[in-house]
Amino acid sequence: MSFIGIGSSIPDIVNLPGQTGGEIEVTLDYPSASACDDASPFSPSEATPPGGTFAATPSGLNINASTGEVTPVGSTPQAYTISYTVSGVTSSFALTINAVQQSTFSYASSSFENSGTALPTLAGGTTSGGTFTSSSPSDLPVNSSTGELDLSNSVVGGPYTITYTTPGPCATSSTFQVSITAAYASTSSFSFDGVNDYFDLGNPTELQLTTNISISVWFKIDSNPTNTYLNIITKWISGDAAWSAYVTNSTGKLSFWISTNGSTQKQIHSSTNVNDNQWHHFVGTNDGVNNKIYIDGVLEDTGTSGNIYNSTQNILIGKTNQNSFLFEGLIDEVSIWNTALTSDAVTEIYNSGAPNDLTNLTNASSSNLKAWYKMGE
Repeated sequence: MSFIGIGSSIPDIVNLPGQTGGEIEVTLDYPSASACDDASPFSPSEATPPGGTFAATPSGLNINASTGEVTPVGSTPQAYTISYTVSGVTSSFALTINAVQQSTFSYASSSFENSGTALPTLAGGTTSGGTFTSSSPSDLPVNSSTGELDLSNSVVGGPYTITYTTPGPCATSSTFQVSITAAYASTSSFSFDGVNDYFDLGNPTELQLTTNISISVWFKIDSNPTNTYLNIITKWISGDAAWSAYVTNSTGKLSFWISTNGSTQKQIHSSTNVNDNQWHHFVGTNDGVNNKIYIDGVLEDTGTSGNIYNSTQNILIGKTNQNSFLFEGLIDEVSIWNTALTSDAVTEIYNSGAPNDLTNLTNASSSNLKAWYKMGE
């Protein structure tokens, strides 16, 4: 029999009756607590002791049960708890898979005049709240929060690159290129002497309009004109008449008419006196039912009309086919459309008294613009 005495070492007691070995320690760690759903696969930075099993809750995470390797591509973006279990003992790790944000955006055009502003449109699914930047902020200023372009303070040139970066996590960036052109300006016009100046436009097929038509003209009548009638633009002769726009010298009123049979005139008249040596804008429209006259963007008269007689006469600017009725003054920006322009379109063309670019209107399509005579530009 042995005794444990003073000074004798105490032996290790590994097991006592009814007891098992000590519990193992399980450790799990990954390089990061989050990943984007387009990231490359990654493995645990620590998983001890080896030989355990990996699992994730909720479902949706692509994870290898033996190695713990996580494949973000194809995983559902959400928060997960990854467990690593060895001999009944488990360690956990919180991992979030984030969706890669979309950043696609655009502007209404890739080319703008240096006037006004322009806002972008975010494509469906694009994350809002990001930041806009310009490749040349001094030449094309952009609001960093809204993406609004300050076109009025932009420099003609480009293309400039606008970049939109989403706020994150998993932020992305997209770009859109914009060029800036000079704003349209009508800087010249044609002077008619009232004696023998006029333009003959011929009778082109695209201007043989019998239903919908709009005629737009800027004009300025000389001081003290002498002719009885001041013809602006016309397509008529007695018995073969289509339409005409002219000013009666004595009243200063502008008349616009269309003929449905080549002879009868369905006339309407302005209420504004345009014989005042000032610039005015005229639009006459016909839609097959009514004809209308606008002066300086304002509707001034409406009449019952009908379809236009298909006259064989040439279109003349500054005189008529039958009588001289020669214009005295300046004419500019003559345009003919194969549609009855809306009041919004007329307002836009008038542009508060400054001729607008007719190929870049919001309320009228350039496809309906059949003739545009800029008169010297």
